Amino acid sequence: MIKVVYSSVCGSDLHYLHGYVVSMKEGDILGHEFTGKVMEVGSGVKTLKRGDRVVVAPNIGCGECFYCQEKEWSLCDNSNHKGNLQEKITGYPTGAFFGCSHLFGSYAGSHAEYIRVPYADHGCFKIPEELSYEQGLFASDAAPTGYMAADMAVMPGDVVAVWGAGAVGQMAIAGAWLKGASKVICIDKYKFRPNITRAYQKRGA
Repeated sequence: MIKVVYSSVCGSDLHYLHGYVVSMKEGDILGHEFTGKVMEVGSGVKTLKRGDRVVVAPNIGCGECFYCQEKEWSLCDNSNHKGNLQEKITGYPTGAFFGCSHLFGSYAGSHAEYIRVPYADHGCFKIPEELSYEQGLFASDAAPTGYMAADMAVMPGDVVAVWGAGAVGQMAIAGAWLKGASKVICIDKYKFRPNITRAYQKRGA
């Protein structure tokens, strides 16, 4: 059980609010990017203790099934106990996600004071002492999502264009620099966003 300190709004939350993803019900709690303080631990939890500061991954993986063993956590066979509902729409169920409707396991999200985190040994990560809760928040979703895009697409010396410089776009831009891009072009309709990206250019280059 975690006391939520920071819970960020993700662009994908709009899919649920606007009805693009069905199966939301009155009283459901959104939110899947968060940091917090461990308040209680179950008997099966081995790596965490009360008082630990943690950042939590949005997807829920058991750590034991084939997909989790292959590090494909979002395809966990055991976390989404309502996968049969999703299978009728998508053809194959994914694993569970916090605050992402009843198609994704019916787990309450982080826009609340407290949140229950199953399989905590595999989804909770201790925040280093030198980092704040707020700094750790980026490691929940925005940073790994943006970096994964760069990691899959960018080779040293590439000229890279990133469409959309919201939170994930900013992280993709930073990731592109880390992967050795020679130039990163930011494309966004809001003028203030490209200005922010200049901070990620190679030491002012």
